[in-house]
Amino acid sequence: MSEVESNLNSQHKISSHTTESFAWQKSELTALPKNPTCLPQIEKKLIDSSETYKYLIIGGGPAGLQLAYFLNKAGQNYVLLEAGERAGSFFETFPRHKKLISINKVYTGYKEREARLRSDWHSLLCDDNEMFFGQYSRRYFPKAEDYVKYLQDYAEYFELNIHYGARVNNISKTENFTVKTESGKTYFCEYLIVATGVSLPYIPNIPGIELTENYFDCSINPDDYINQRVLILGKGNSSFETANHLSETARAIHVCSPNSVKLAWNTHYVGHLRAVNNEFLDTYQLKGQNAILDAYIQKIEHKNGEFVVHLTFSHAQGQKAILLYDRVIVCTGFRFDDSIFETTCQP
Repeated sequence: MSEVESNLNSQHKISSHTTESFAWQKSELTALPKNPTCLPQIEKKLIDSSETYKYLIIGGGPAGLQLAYFLNKAGQNYVLLEAGERAGSFFETFPRHKKLISINKVYTGYKEREARLRSDWHSLLCDDNEMFFGQYSRRYFPKAEDYVKYLQDYAEYFELNIHYGARVNNISKTENFTVKTESGKTYFCEYLIVATGVSLPYIPNIPGIELTENYFDCSINPDDYINQRVLILGKGNSSFETANHLSETARAIHVCSPNSVKLAWNTHYVGHLRAVNNEFLDTYQLKGQNAILDAYIQKIEHKNGEFVVHLTFSHAQGQKAILLYDRVIVCTGFRFDDSIFETTCQP
């Protein structure tokens, strides 16, 4: 699909929550020396204003915390840099409407932790059976705020070495990595792990797209859309999440992208549109003034207080149309931020 929506789902879950999936990590980490000796000598004046580690992790979300846990357990020399003031800060903003689409089935009939993790997409691996997400919420689709609390407690409980408020703005590499933060601090490391996920909005190349609003910062107050005509670009979970939220107040909502909707229950891919977000489909099928358009947006203009949207339908022999809207919201997913990497180490 054109959207990068699968990343909203992957944010909520480590791909495999089984002890076996991390066995290789634990054995490899245990075998590594605890005190790195292979870092080159650095001038003392640099060491005084910087820190040197064998492992440096960027990102304090589920992936970064999980790796930090195993490095910590193995007694390795590591640090985790988190741009926010607490672990899991991404989930303080996303999803915008605060309901996760990852499964949290607490009552499975199983007592074994490994078996329970098959239906628990939130808990991180650890040796403490009490540190699981089911202690924080029993909702099948939990609130994002509950996951933030769990991730914060996980980081504190295991005393992970995390530097908060450390937003990285430059990464370079000679023999080893040099990592700089916005606050002016410099770190050196032998191994660098970027665990940030995808954090920037994906903006399609459409003339006039700069006139629109974005899922990242549009209003989530339904009253701001009373009796308005709203066009939502994208057909992934963020677009339908937004459409559902506005259905009660907006006059009409059109959800548009060149390709047809891909339903997770049909494709068996959890990143496609989930049932928890597809209530909007009813309002379309039952002719509730809403529509799903398979069309290419040619350009967007703003004239006399209205958005003038020129589009070409995907399945109508190139038929064109010009439609008017009060709001246009871009919900086309996320992309990776590679701007922090110098040419010496671009991924």
